[in-house]
Amino acid sequence: MNEPQLQSNRLFLYPLSIRELTQINSNDSDTIEISFDSETMSESFQAAISKKIRKMKRISEKLHPWYTYWAIIDKTVDKGIGFVGFKGFPNKKGYSEIGYGMSLNFRKRGLMTEAVNTLAEWARLNPNCKGVTARVLKTNVGSIKVLKNCGFQIVTSDELECIFVDNFI
Repeated sequence: MNEPQLQSNRLFLYPLSIRELTQINSNDSDTIEISFDSETMSESFQAAISKKIRKMKRISEKLHPWYTYWAIIDKTVDKGIGFVGFKGFPNKKGYSEIGYGMSLNFRKRGLMTEAVNTLAEWARLNPNCKGVTARVLKTNVGSIKVLKNCGFQIVTSDELECIFVDNFI
């Protein structure tokens, strides 16, 4: 992937290619340049990677940064500690949904807030993107805190989940 990596104070965000996602998904992550914390990979995450790969095979490579996972790399340990990404190019209303996950070993340090802010700033540069949305289970207190720390607002809520938005305009 020719997309440049992004960076913040403590992190690099690197967009993973289909090849890299496939290697991670087949437990062949030793062949990619990024070393990941052992707690980063879960069965649910590997199922999500499979969906990403299928979607990315059907779209133009220039749109891949909107569909792939971006590896979150902690600069201090030079290791992949999680993933953040959009579920696709902005929709007709100009919004793209963000999703993310991080190794338990690196939580509660503000790193995911930093990663979400960094990727949202990248999205802000695209004139087609008016904002970012996120769906979070009400029981996921950590993710709710991340979104609130990033300036997202709750737009709807039911007994199971909250939907957040960060409007750029």
